[in-house]
Order: sequence, then C-alpha cells, then structure tokens
Amino acid sequence: MISPHTIVVTANVITLQECQLYRGHACAVINAHHICPKSWFEASGKPVVTPMAMICPNCHSNVHAAIDGRIRGRDTSLLPPRCRALADRAFEIATANGLTPGLTL
Repeated sequence: MISPHTIVVTANVITLQECQLYRGHACAVINAHHICPKSWFEASGKPVVTPMAMICPNCHSNVHAAIDGRIRGRDTSLLPPRCRALADRAFEIATANGLTPGLTL
C-alpha cells in the first residue's frame, strides 16, 4: 500500500496512480482513506477496525461531503455515485460496530 500523499516518481517522471473508486481515474496523489472514519471509533473508545481505500483527494473530500450530507439530511444526489456508496459503507461499518456517526468536515 502507498502511504498517504505519496507521489510516485519513476526515472524522474511523476507516475499517475489509479484512484480505487473509478477505473481509469489517474491522479498524481492518492490518499489512504479509512472507509469508516477513524474519529467515529476514537469517539467510542474502540480500536480502529476499518478497511482502507486508496483514493484521490477529490474523491476523499466527496466521500466526506456525502457522509456529512447524510448526517445533516441533505440531498447528496449530485455527488459521484461511488463516493456516495463509500459513504454508505462507512455507515454500515458504524452500525456493525455500535458507533455513533459524527460530522467529518
């Protein structure tokens, strides 16, 4: 796995990396992202047990917007579908672990 905010350089050329949410969505930087926010686990005093996804900063922000939009009861339909789906997965993990979702942005 690539660490957060790593730029891959091969033969002095920045290599594009694929965001895991969309095939062919190549970016210079991708982030390691907790699918279920780490802060939800920390707030509950439980160890962080959540899968990670390697996604670009834009998708990362869109997932957080989808999470917060859902908490606030906002329409998130204009956000990218896979970002909304990853946000839904965060809530599934939270439910399975007895976590209380909180705002992330």
